[in-house]
Amino acid sequence: MFLGAAPAQAHVRATSVAVDLRSNGEGVAAVVAMEYDVLARLLSLDGVLSQDVVRVDGPAAEAPTEVRRSSLDTHASDVAAYVGARLRLSRGSIGCTVEDDARVHLADSGAVRVALAYDCPASGALTVRSDIFRVSDGVIDDTTTLVAYNIDGRRGSTLLDTVRTSLTVGHTDLLSEIPRFVRLGAEHLLFGLDHVLFLLALLLGARRLRDVVEVATAFTVAHSVTLVLAAIGWVSVPGWIVEPLIALSIAFVALDNLLSPRTSHRLPVVFGFGLLHGLGFAGALSVDGPLSASTLADLVAFNVGIELVQLAIIALTFPALLFLRRVATKPVAARALTLGTVAATVVVAGAGLVWFVERSPLLA
Repeated sequence: MFLGAAPAQAHVRATSVAVDLRSNGEGVAAVVAMEYDVLARLLSLDGVLSQDVVRVDGPAAEAPTEVRRSSLDTHASDVAAYVGARLRLSRGSIGCTVEDDARVHLADSGAVRVALAYDCPASGALTVRSDIFRVSDGVIDDTTTLVAYNIDGRRGSTLLDTVRTSLTVGHTDLLSEIPRFVRLGAEHLLFGLDHVLFLLALLLGARRLRDVVEVATAFTVAHSVTLVLAAIGWVSVPGWIVEPLIALSIAFVALDNLLSPRTSHRLPVVFGFGLLHGLGFAGALSVDGPLSASTLADLVAFNVGIELVQLAIIALTFPALLFLRRVATKPVAARALTLGTVAATVVVAGAGLVWFVERSPLLA
């Protein structure tokens, strides 16, 4: 059954784009970061293998890094033209024009970065509209665009999606943005199957409510620290390192449940892996420059969304596990519950190992 199964995927049909905007004299400098895989399928870049599912977090292992860099060098003008046409800026209803000196490169994280310069001769508030990776492109179902800006002395960030595709700098309300970042954090954990399976592996190994509180606290503190540090750029670890290790953490915790009945070592292990998962969470956010009140509020709101989903998973799953353990008093029922727990743990470990192989550039 394992040999005949299709490859497991941690995320499907959704992606995120990061846009950083800064005043540059009379113009605006823009840096856009996006997934290579989505861009490759959209523009038919060379060196990418076709597949039915698109990942969100971290670099996939379909094409080696050197092939991707070569492909981007070959198609740099096509990539710059696409991004320039889909990211439109204007001042006072007068559109800004994209200059010809665009730069395209593959970052260490595996993301494609496109640096553009816009000439904005008019005055007035800057309006930004992003249609990068629209649903009508046929390669993605949902795109979330994080726009961070430092324009005309105003700093802040906001989220754009399929419903809200534009913003005017200075017309955003901090309080109205908080629910959007809470939702982004919640979706990032809820639809990130690797993070969910890591939590389930922890719950399968917990015997008491105290165990759950301790591991949940250790995991929360650890990923909150690295989430903030990575999002503001103080810590930077390439995605090709982080993503395979996140997958390996799932397999390790699951196998540890089976092989080690004692859990005295669980807290430092969970804390260490929580640091890794925080780096993975930070892939959805990027903050350049010193923190402002708005960017700090966005980071806190994003983390609150993650914690709400984490608490919901714990509140739904652990009581159910306790109930099953208490009602399984007869030998047959107890044996069936044990076998079921072992089977679930093996499945979780297997998924982690599959993702580890898929994400590792040395093994894929």
